[in-house]
Amino acid sequence: MTTSPRHPRRSRLRSLLAPLMLALACLLVYNANLRQIGAGDTVSARYLPLMLWHDGTLAPGAQARLFAHGHPLALPRFRPDNADGKAVYFEPTAYWLVRTREHELASFYPVVTPLIVAPLYLPAVLWLDARGWEQPHVDRVAEWMEKLAASILAAAASVVVFLLLRREGNRWSLPLALAFAFGTNTWMISSQALWQHGSGELLIALALLLALAPANIARTALLGAVCVLMAANRPPDGLVAAAIGLFVVYRDWRSAAWLTAGAVVPLAALVYYNLGFMGHLAGGYGVVKPPVNFFQSNWTGLAGLLVSPGRGLLVFSPFLAFVVVGLVQRLRSPDTRALAVALALAVVGQLLLYAQGDWRAGTAWGPRWLTDVLPILLWMLAPAPLVLRPVARSLFVAAIVVSVGVQTVGAFWYTKTSDELIYAGDPASMHGAWNPQNIPFVTELRHPPAPGELLCDAMGTIDRIGQTRLPAAGKLPELEPGALLEGWALACGRSPAQLLLLVNGVVVGTTTQFLPRADVDAAMHTRAPAGWQISANLWGVAAGEQVLQLAVRVEPRSDFRIVREQRVMVRAQALAASLATSDVPPPLPAAALDTLATRATALLREHQTEYGAWLTAHTSSLGYQAPQPELNTFLTSTLVDLLSPLAPSHGLDTALVRARAHLAAQIESNGLVRYHGLPDGPAIGTLGCAITPDADDTALVWRIAGPGADDARRQPMLDELARYRDARGLYRTWLAPRKHYRCLDPGSDPNPTDIAIQLHVYLMLRELDPPSAQKLCGNLQHAFRDEDIWVYYAKSSLLPYLRVAELQQRGCPLPLPAERLALPVGGQAIWSEAVHWLVAATPSPQDAQAQHAARRVLAQLAADDFALVRQSPPLLYHNDLSATVRRFYWSEDVGYALWLRLYQAAGGDAEPPPQAAP
Repeated sequence: MTTSPRHPRRSRLRSLLAPLMLALACLLVYNANLRQIGAGDTVSARYLPLMLWHDGTLAPGAQARLFAHGHPLALPRFRPDNADGKAVYFEPTAYWLVRTREHELASFYPVVTPLIVAPLYLPAVLWLDARGWEQPHVDRVAEWMEKLAASILAAAASVVVFLLLRREGNRWSLPLALAFAFGTNTWMISSQALWQHGSGELLIALALLLALAPANIARTALLGAVCVLMAANRPPDGLVAAAIGLFVVYRDWRSAAWLTAGAVVPLAALVYYNLGFMGHLAGGYGVVKPPVNFFQSNWTGLAGLLVSPGRGLLVFSPFLAFVVVGLVQRLRSPDTRALAVALALAVVGQLLLYAQGDWRAGTAWGPRWLTDVLPILLWMLAPAPLVLRPVARSLFVAAIVVSVGVQTVGAFWYTKTSDELIYAGDPASMHGAWNPQNIPFVTELRHPPAPGELLCDAMGTIDRIGQTRLPAAGKLPELEPGALLEGWALACGRSPAQLLLLVNGVVVGTTTQFLPRADVDAAMHTRAPAGWQISANLWGVAAGEQVLQLAVRVEPRSDFRIVREQRVMVRAQALAASLATSDVPPPLPAAALDTLATRATALLREHQTEYGAWLTAHTSSLGYQAPQPELNTFLTSTLVDLLSPLAPSHGLDTALVRARAHLAAQIESNGLVRYHGLPDGPAIGTLGCAITPDADDTALVWRIAGPGADDARRQPMLDELARYRDARGLYRTWLAPRKHYRCLDPGSDPNPTDIAIQLHVYLMLRELDPPSAQKLCGNLQHAFRDEDIWVYYAKSSLLPYLRVAELQQRGCPLPLPAERLALPVGGQAIWSEAVHWLVAATPSPQDAQAQHAARRVLAQLAADDFALVRQSPPLLYHNDLSATVRRFYWSEDVGYALWLRLYQAAGGDAEPPPQAAP
């Protein structure tokens, strides 16, 4: 006969004391270094809880600048060419933000972690409501809250692991929980920033606690929800979720219904978010292609994950080598055998999966990818100290002490110096992670401990922009190339390690030198130099209204903090001349220009094919070497547009009639047009293929050579076109479902929206559907600065520049992409000049500067019988650069056409200059 405890309340309090003390110890230790240790992977989770409270959404589009944290949103493939290093980007790209299938901005990483910690952010939200949601308040609060929330998640995981082991009556439960908390990456990964791993550990530990508890309906349903969240938080953890779920069903098949019932709601939310918002069942992982060389072709990664000096699990937590001993005991016990087998298979599955990727896992401490399975390893390990002999047990304890020491070095010394060594040389090579001289907890000890930056306040101001002193009432200050900017900045009451000025991820200026400021000394009670002066470098910065960000680095290896933002009106960087003044040939006399115009016209007629089309040349690299011919409707349409204003005066009417007839014949019965023309055309198989219909060529051909609004194919064409729009109202490239794609090599986005497609569709809709054209104009004005619409023209903006100028005159004002035109690829600077002065001279024929510049460009291009046109013709566009094969498209004939248009704009024709319509 059993008796009840004499003091049940005291017994309950005693049972709570150990987990409470463990939680308190964890929070104190995790926060003792007073710094946040994260990476780009954690940035979205840092800000999403704040935005969820403030904006009520998980879509960061409205706060893109905040989420980018000063980094460029544009991937390198979307940027203009920068071979000479004129534009300086604040690397890396904000890879933690991606575009969904509908091209809305979203977090690349799952949102489970931000949702779990969102309630913790409420006090911070109230503080920001009172102080204001601007910099530096938001960044400061977000940094503090990320650290605090991460430490709470890690402490909770440690407590759950303790409860899991204590339930078994294991007298080593507390020492093992302490080893888990302080001798593994629970400390250096989970507790230091909002990685997915902190939530992953907590969810897996909670799932084990629920799975091993006495079963009831509530616990089983909760377990189902936890398993779904586990997989949603980090997809590889789906292996663990499946293992635990199968174990529960194996133990009692009747629990399957309640397990499923608990999973329904989170599973529905997951599918809704991933499919409904992200556009892919796998979420961000399905939207973005993995980096080149991310996947490995051998199994050395398995050893790398376990024993490599730079990332090995058993190097950073050597006491886990005893897991094998504990697992043997679990397998011998009938009570734990089934779960041990299931979990062992799940862990092995994760090891095999991660071994096929870049197992170094970026800039982080130790085996970051294996952090999630640490609760499983501790559960497997738990019986080991009970069966070890004294000597082995002493080694086990010593290994725990070493593991804690390793994590201590990371928490107080890690500044990513070791990562620089691991990734030195060829970043794709794993050699650095295998070099014993690069052991992180040895190399990091070679420098002093990292200071606690969370207690450090950083502040600064922008006092002057060019001629404008701030604060200034009225219009925005103008930021011009070379303008002098002045202000002051302090970090911890001393000079910052570095200061940056940023606009949309482009570094406008940087300095590590600071000047004395008596006014700052008096106001801030410091003698540290705080003043700064920077001359603005605006290469790569788009003109128009922008936000200038002032960022400071507290320590040489710390992250930057945004401490001030100022709206400015940016003036575009002037176009650089393609030749030095001394090398520019003298302007040609009128008679010579007339002769050259006749020559260019003759070459255009000569190059026209028997079909009435002109051929494009394509290469596999950004250089005009070994070009291959291709027939497409795009080039012929472009040439008809360029040549139409001057056809009567240059005898090109017949050529354009033939070209229009060829284009009109490419319109199919459904009204759509293909890039290579009709699928049964005479050039298919030699100069092209039966490719999927597209919006670009459909719009061009209908406007230039279409039968008009009365044609029966018009409305079906417009209806089909309207089906392929994204959430921004922009038109996609391909006019067919992906399963019907033909002759295509899609990139990361199988059906992207592109800037020139929108411009061409607008011009067509302006004639065939004016209301839709007006709507598209508004959508395009709103999305014009989105980086992902520069898919086919990222490395050459010649045609978009001409088209934007045309839209400006046709009632749809858009900013000229001057910043892109100013950064051409090698050998294309002369064509940037030609297009720039064509646009400048056409509406202002009396502009002496434009006339002189146009004649200079004409002379350069015409030298040696147009040798430059033949050797380096205009680069018109390229395919999606994220595709498997890259292609770049060039045209000598467009070069001759541009020369003739510039000749006309410079006053070479007797007829008055036409409107600027390319």
